[in-house]
Amino acid sequence: MRDWTRMGRWTIEGDYAADGAVCVRQAFTPDQMEWARAAIDANLADLSPRAKRASAAGDGAFIEDFCNWSRLPSMERFIRRSPGAEIAAELSGSDTSRLYHDHVLVKEPGTKQRTPWHQDQPYYNVSGTQNASMWFQSTSTLRSTSGPMDWNGRTRCRATISSNR
Repeated sequence: MRDWTRMGRWTIEGDYAADGAVCVRQAFTPDQMEWARAAIDANLADLSPRAKRASAAGDGAFIEDFCNWSRLPSMERFIRRSPGAEIAAELSGSDTSRLYHDHVLVKEPGTKQRTPWHQDQPYYNVSGTQNASMWFQSTSTLRSTSGPMDWNGRTRCRATISSNR
């Protein structure tokens, strides 16, 4: 079943309340996507002590880092000035939203390390129904991991935020 709802300038595909997952299309402007890329570049240039490399040394880099918005102005700008919080509040039926944490994952092309299908909720020390985990890509990808499929046969995540697709 496909349900298209128009919120602001973005489009919601799916029913978050019923399925726990949606695809949000055209959520970020091209300028906001540049802010995200600048935040990722700043994070990679100055990794925190929490950063981890999830790939072998001889494999392409697969790096993750957490909780950097308060020390990286470019990341704080993206988080505060893009519509992510507004979208999360609307989807979860809340009047407000709070950032639990930011999580940057960078996987270089050709990296052999696979990203297994998983649910994010067990990683969070929060409970309740008014929460959302958002994932979006800042560059194109060639293939995705296997897992539950969405309405168009793509890998389904808890919430997918799209800039222009």
